[in-house]
Amino acid sequence: MIAELSAAMAAIRETAQLAKLINDAKTEAEVNAAVNELNSKLSSIQCECVSLVELVGTYQEMNTSLKAKIAEFENFKVQAVDYSLNKVDSGTLVYSKNIVLSDGETAVNACPHCFHQNKISILQPDSVTGFGGFYVHFCPECKNKFRMNRVPPSKSRNISHHVV
Repeated sequence: MIAELSAAMAAIRETAQLAKLINDAKTEAEVNAAVNELNSKLSSIQCECVSLVELVGTYQEMNTSLKAKIAEFENFKVQAVDYSLNKVDSGTLVYSKNIVLSDGETAVNACPHCFHQNKISILQPDSVTGFGGFYVHFCPECKNKFRMNRVPPSKSRNISHHVV
């Protein structure tokens, strides 16, 4: 952008010098030559101004995009403030925070993969339970699956056999 501004300023200086030359011209031929040169310089200035307007538009778009990214990041920081890295029974690391619901306090677990991409995606129970002795949860955003807490041991039933 500095180069474009410098070129425009140089063209304006040359145009001012040409205007002075026209004023000092003695013959009609000198005046005509200076007017032609002045028109050429004015056309050049006009092109430089168009380039500068386009460049300013590009910078404004970049500025708007960067402001949106900053706002998105700031929003994530606000949402993520209470989350901390937590190791569940299976050894899996997830981001967790405790929230209060009507029936008491519960831990909300978020996908670590999505969390590192500034997204909070709450892990949901999978239809497959008890895989390898652990409950399985999945991330609705990235579809990763996580072994979470241990499945409680099943109660053995005491069945008596009646022999007749």
